[in-house]
Amino acid sequence: MKQSIARIATVVWVIGLVLTSLMLSVPPANVPLYIGLACIAIFPLVLGSLRYKIFGVVALAFSLLLAIGEHNAGIIHKEKMDHLRQYLATNAPPTNPQKP
Repeated sequence: MKQSIARIATVVWVIGLVLTSLMLSVPPANVPLYIGLACIAIFPLVLGSLRYKIFGVVALAFSLLLAIGEHNAGIIHKEKMDHLRQYLATNAPPTNPQKP
């Protein structure tokens, strides 16, 4: 029973990774998904045989690295958008020019 749970969790993790890699989103929108994948990776780590335990360690580390990378990309994206908003606020032409 434990082995089948580990096998199912492994398949779900791989499918989840493929689906999240195909998503188009602005960072950090995928952070909850990567944390969910990390939670799924715990099942093979705890319940599986040696092969599944090794997979669980690699999958958990990879999921957490993806979540951290996505979070950092979100911070960079927010800074760029704030800078762009500030630039447009100071250098934008008038939106409703007066006609003579």
